[in-house]
Amino acid sequence: MSRLTFERVSWGLAVAQVLRLGWALLQRAALHRIPPAAALASPSGYPAVSVVIPARNEAPVIGACLEGALSQDYPDLEVVVVDDRSEDGTGEIVRRAGARDGRVRLVEGRPLPAGWLGKAWALHQGSRAASGEWVLFVDADCVPQPDLLAAYFAEPAPDGCGVLAGQISGDPSQGGLMPRYARSRNYLSQTEGLHGKAGTAGATANLLVRRTAFDAAAGFREGIRSGGDVDLCWRLRAAGWSLEYRHGAGVVHRHRETLQGFMGQVARYAAGARWLDSEHPGSSPRWPLVHGLAGSARDVATNLVRGRFQEATFRAIDGLGLIAHNVGYRASNAAPRR
Repeated sequence: MSRLTFERVSWGLAVAQVLRLGWALLQRAALHRIPPAAALASPSGYPAVSVVIPARNEAPVIGACLEGALSQDYPDLEVVVVDDRSEDGTGEIVRRAGARDGRVRLVEGRPLPAGWLGKAWALHQGSRAASGEWVLFVDADCVPQPDLLAAYFAEPAPDGCGVLAGQISGDPSQGGLMPRYARSRNYLSQTEGLHGKAGTAGATANLLVRRTAFDAAAGFREGIRSGGDVDLCWRLRAAGWSLEYRHGAGVVHRHRETLQGFMGQVARYAAGARWLDSEHPGSSPRWPLVHGLAGSARDVATNLVRGRFQEATFRAIDGLGLIAHNVGYRASNAAPRR
C-alpha cells in the first residue's frame, strides 16, 4: 500500500469515528430534551393510585373486590380497606390478603366514644390513610374490572379535572328477582341511574378523585349516612374542578337480593337526597308519590292483561320504591354515633 493510500484510509477511519461519536452525542442530547409529557408513555410515569374500600360485614364479597383491585396491571398501586367494626371476619380476610400482597393495608374502625360511624366515616378514614396522587373509591360489593385503571388513564386527565367517574354495572350472574329488577332499571348507573346524567356527580362505588382537589374541598362531610359522594362532586364543581366520565372504566356491582334489603337501601338514599336538597336547594326533590303510584298501578294492570308478568312485577316494585323513597325522605340522614 502506498503512503498516499494509507493516509487516505486513516483519514477516512478517523472521520467515520468522529461521525459515530457525534451521532451518539446527538442521540444522548435528544433523549435529555424529551418533554415531561412523554414520560406518561412509560408505566413509571403513571400517577400513584390508592384504592379505598369501606367495609362492614362484607366477608362474602370482600375477597372478590380485593382480587379485582389487585388484578390491575398498574405500576404504583396500594389498597386500603377500612373495616368499620365488622363481626363476620372481614378484617381477617383483609389481613390474609395483606400477608400475601404487601400492597393491601387494613385500617380498623376505632372511633372515639362520641364519634360518628358509618360509610361516610370509613371513606374519610380511608382517604386520610391513602398516599396516592389519585384516590379510587370502590364499594366492597363491587368487583373492579382488570382494565379499570388502564381505562381511567387511557386519556390523560386535564389539570382542571378533579373527578373521574366510571360505570357501575349489575352482576349478570345474579339471577334473583331483585337483582334482575335492578339491572332492568340501570340502578346505580353513573349515566342513567340515581345520579343523573354523566358529568354531574358520581358514586363512591366507582369514583376516582384527584388528591389535591379532595384536600382542597376538605374531603367528605362527616356525620351523615348517605349523599356524601354527590355532595363532594358538587362542591368540587362549584370550586372550579371538572368531572369527567370514563365509560370503559367499570366495576361489577352485586345488587341487594331481598326486597326488604333493596327498599332499605332506597330509603337510605332518600334520606341522603333530602339532606342534599337542604345543602343544595332544589337539587334533589322528593319523588311524586300519588302521581307515581297511579302510573305504576295502571302499568301493572296493562302488563297483566297482556301477559307480561315480569314487567308487571317490576312496575309493582317501582311503586314500592316510591313509597320507600317518600318514607326515607322524611327520615334523618345523621350517621349513628358510638
